[in-house]
Amino acid sequence: MKKNRTAVIIAAFAVFIAIGFISVMSVKVGGREGYFGTPLIFSFGGRAELRNTIEIPLSKADKLRLDYGSKNIKVYPAEGDTVTIKEYLYSNKPEARAEVSYGDGGNALVRGQGRSFVIFGFFVGEGERIEVYIPEKSLSRLSLETGSGNITSETECVREDGVFEAKAGSGNVRISNVTADAVALEAGSGNVRAENIEGSVTLEANSGNIDGKEITGDVSADSGSGNIRIDKLSGCITAGAGSGNVTIEAAVISGDVALSAGSGNVKLVLPEEVDFHFRGETGSGNINTDFDEILSYDKKGDIAEGDAGQNPDIKIEAHTGSGNITVRYR
Repeated sequence: MKKNRTAVIIAAFAVFIAIGFISVMSVKVGGREGYFGTPLIFSFGGRAELRNTIEIPLSKADKLRLDYGSKNIKVYPAEGDTVTIKEYLYSNKPEARAEVSYGDGGNALVRGQGRSFVIFGFFVGEGERIEVYIPEKSLSRLSLETGSGNITSETECVREDGVFEAKAGSGNVRISNVTADAVALEAGSGNVRAENIEGSVTLEANSGNIDGKEITGDVSADSGSGNIRIDKLSGCITAGAGSGNVTIEAAVISGDVALSAGSGNVKLVLPEEVDFHFRGETGSGNINTDFDEILSYDKKGDIAEGDAGQNPDIKIEAHTGSGNITVRYR
């Protein structure tokens, strides 16, 4: 019995090796498609290689949208007057490459294919990825979307009166060095990291963390089950976490602040020169501030309110369901 079992294992492994070597890169099986409409792949030792290059002249389109099913997207700076997109893919088949379409008003849409569904084999290298080379401050709108990959950009590719959007279904979004009229970053089940961002800024993570640094403008941050932390905020902010903590360190406060946490803590660090009206409320936690002497508490001690400074025209509100509220001066 043991000999028969060993023979079966050896035979199965031999079949696996044979299939891998027969299709070194990738083969579409019988014309059928796998899950999510992507080709079924047999592969052994394959790797993602540069399979396609797309060039979009800025004279033809200054609004660009990339929509990929499950690939990593990274943006790099470039020179000249052309946007270049390089697709590093497992398959060299034409149907694996993105389709490009142009619309009215200078719009260009690059719609990519989903990731190949692997039956046998393994891949080496970084995996399938999309590299986007954009001249700095050249686009009036850039929208990046991927289903299960990461999105990364560290370059100023959008004009100051433009719009920058990035959305990952189950990957991370890491964006820095963007000054635009509107910036929207979203991750379904990954983390959002934003640094050196200016504009009307929206940060959203369904089940991940939001981490921001040097954010300037009117900021909205929302996390379902992760933490929110923003350092060196300049502007105003509304931030809410369902079951995580909210920590905001403000360098400059120029508008209202509203912070909330369902079952986490809220911490706010303020510049000393700001005047404001404060209201804090917690369901079953404590309220601790550097200006307790000007606050009025209710009998239970879970609601505190008062004015700080001579001209308290800014409202600061903090609310927690079952966590603590802490407000300090820098």
